[in-house]
Amino acid sequence: MHALRNIHAALAPAGIVVDTQPVSASPPLASEGGELGSLDMHDWLDTIHAVDERFTETIAAGLYELDHESSFVVTDTYDNGPECLNIVSGWRGTRVSRVLSKRLAAATSRVSVRQEVRLRLLRRST
Repeated sequence: MHALRNIHAALAPAGIVVDTQPVSASPPLASEGGELGSLDMHDWLDTIHAVDERFTETIAAGLYELDHESSFVVTDTYDNGPECLNIVSGWRGTRVSRVLSKRLAAATSRVSVRQEVRLRLLRRST
């Protein structure tokens, strides 16, 4: 909540904070050959729940009002499986199974990851 208080202090009256978070627990990966599997992002969801608690606290404290919330799908595309594996294996709270790692290591065509992303707009209360 400390960061949200600092942002509140620096934000103009009625200013907007844009919060976007990937919220998929198991985003699918695919190549030109079809589905490869999915990532395990359940640990990441623990982080999202902690963020949600902080937002709830700042709204309850009267610092912000939730102005809008929606979700959409974002597709990240990589040139090949090894590139994808290199990137996604470094994502916080993300696990790549051995089976998926082997599939990605062997994928020579483009690989995509589809994630649901939540968008929230918080308006600074005056």
